[in-house]
Amino acid sequence: MSDLERQLRAFVHDGDVPVPHVPDMVERVAAGQRRHRQRRLAVVAAAACVVAGIGVAGVVLRGGHDHAPGPAASPACGTVTIRSVGVGPDELLLVLDGPAARPCALGQGVRITVGTGASATSTTVPATVTPVLLGVGQRAMVQSSWRNWCGEANPVARVDFPDGSTATAELGPDTPTCTDPATASSLDFRRTQLVDVPTGESEEPSPGQGAS
Repeated sequence: MSDLERQLRAFVHDGDVPVPHVPDMVERVAAGQRRHRQRRLAVVAAAACVVAGIGVAGVVLRGGHDHAPGPAASPACGTVTIRSVGVGPDELLLVLDGPAARPCALGQGVRITVGTGASATSTTVPATVTPVLLGVGQRAMVQSSWRNWCGEANPVARVDFPDGSTATAELGPDTPTCTDPATASSLDFRRTQLVDVPTGESEEPSPGQGAS
């Protein structure tokens, strides 16, 4: 605030301060007030820009965080299907068709289950098994030993993958013999391996086929 403005304010409030004779006093006071308002508006505008900038940055960061795709958004094994099944006296063979996009690992944590409810039996691929990477357009065989089935007819086999996806297939009437109803059915993983994909139609694989 200038000396002139202070004198004018004191005069308005107290009435005892003489106002000097200045020919353009009114214009000078008005100009000073305009400059003061302009400075205040500039400060407010700058502060608003800073706040707006922070707000926009926050929106962008939050939007990127909320919409960033995660690994689980599209499970690699989500499109794997059970193409065919084979059941022997003590064996279960599942043939899997490969995924549509990304390779699916057939290794530790993959769980095979047969049946539902109290009669269900399951097995999990152990950590000691070297994972088999099932790629697009490939096919894999999963072999397990299966004994003493006393559960429902036409049970369903289900493969649960660590990424949360599943594949299912009905096994049909051919199941291992029920040798002891008081004993639970046993299902034990044996091996998994890639198999050739024929160019045309081929006959279904039979249990026990493949290398040990």
